[in-house]
Amino acid sequence: MAFSTRSLFTKPAAGLRWLALAALGALGTHCQPAAPTEQVAPGSASDSLKLETAVAMPMPKFDVESPIMHQLALLPPAERQADPKAMHRYQQLTRRFWLAEYSTEYLLKQAQTPSGPPNVVVFERHLATIQSHWRVLREALSQHPAMPPTMTDHVTRMQQVERYQQAALADMQADCAASRPPHPDATTLATQPAVQKLLAPLLRAPAPLEVRVRPR
Repeated sequence: MAFSTRSLFTKPAAGLRWLALAALGALGTHCQPAAPTEQVAPGSASDSLKLETAVAMPMPKFDVESPIMHQLALLPPAERQADPKAMHRYQQLTRRFWLAEYSTEYLLKQAQTPSGPPNVVVFERHLATIQSHWRVLREALSQHPAMPPTMTDHVTRMQQVERYQQAALADMQADCAASRPPHPDATTLATQPAVQKLLAPLLRAPAPLEVRVRPR
């Protein structure tokens, strides 16, 4: 019986060609170019990065207890001893006021430097925090009960300063919203002497205590 060598290799060759084509097809499937990934525009920080930056650069800690003790020393003895509730309320208002005022002075000082704030993102976040301090104080001031005359005078001054400083913060907030470097305008700068004039009676030295020394 005669065998044909051609018949032995014809079919395997066709099978090999089929396997080669299948392999190339599979290879082509795996070698498709990857879908383009979304690129972050250079210079645009994400919200999480902004938050991390602001947390990394917190506001300074201000001493608000010393002004409270100072203002208490300015009160007449009769007012300090008259109504414990009024005294407690007065101390709360004073603490909130000086936290907001010291924070505002800090931001105004930053905004008035030739180069402006070192980090506008952090500045804007701190600005929003200070505005909330003033809002809390304003709500508390609107609800305070009747107080003795000196306390009432101090509280009235706090209310007037709050209006000036809220306007100053709103001015700088408008700059940030318009992507401008925050800087106090002429109106804000003109009101700061009025703020200091309102604060002067709260910062003056208290009268010396009258103490009688008994002779031995």
